[in-house]
Amino acid sequence: MKTIPDALFGLIGFPVSHSVSPAMQNAAFKHCKLDYLYLTIAAKPEELQNVIASMGPLNIRGLNVTIPHKIEVIKYIDSLDPAAEKIGAVNTIVNENGRLKGYNTDFGGFVRLLEHNRIAPAKQRFTLLGAGGSAHAIALAVCNLGGHLTVLARQEEKAKDLAGKMCLRLSGKTQGLELNDTNLEEALADTDVIVNCTPVGMGNLAGQSLVPPRLLRPDLTVIDAIYNPCKTRLLEDAEKRGARIINGLEMLVWQGAMSFEIWTNQKAPFRLMMKEAELALDENKK
Repeated sequence: MKTIPDALFGLIGFPVSHSVSPAMQNAAFKHCKLDYLYLTIAAKPEELQNVIASMGPLNIRGLNVTIPHKIEVIKYIDSLDPAAEKIGAVNTIVNENGRLKGYNTDFGGFVRLLEHNRIAPAKQRFTLLGAGGSAHAIALAVCNLGGHLTVLARQEEKAKDLAGKMCLRLSGKTQGLELNDTNLEEALADTDVIVNCTPVGMGNLAGQSLVPPRLLRPDLTVIDAIYNPCKTRLLEDAEKRGARIINGLEMLVWQGAMSFEIWTNQKAPFRLMMKEAELALDENKK
């Protein structure tokens, strides 16, 4: 009886023990009758190069990449797709006969999330909290679709760099500012969509929010990249104020679905993947 899968896939990062990606990816493989297996690979920064080098010998056909490796991993990849090159971060790797190609499905996943929720960025005003890896992908998506963008980050230089680097084509429609009370209040008074790309609201920062409730309004859409907890303090406050809220799980599943499609050339069963991700998240809470 066959016990070895045709190919291995996985998630590399640190930590990865509570990821819901294995549940949703393995369910998708099974649904599509693919004899593949998706695992988590906990790797510290000093172990990254060796893990990437082992993809060929271990028949690892593809990887997702998460914190803290999305930028550093580029050093060990042979080529990048255009979006990953523009963003400067990789979250999906394909092993193409020994050559490694990097993609960024955070970008496409956020675009799909917008489409699925009927949010048309053109002429809408986005305020992005944070300037890390996922913020880079989301900024590029907003700019490509014609949105107005304000980036707020604790380090003003990072906010300005992201706004300038990603959105040069939208002269006069982008800005990067220090994340402080004054700038936050001014930005949110003139925004349609808030996207939190910081860790505030999860882990040791659970129960906290960067946005005072008084700045939230019913006409806002509030998106939080965090998916655990499902409803962060920011989303709870926004919901109480009548705003539309979207948590990070949908974003995670959309980018995971895009990774699946890159690896398999098959349409991802998005609804199944979402269901399995929700079940895995519930299980992690126990």
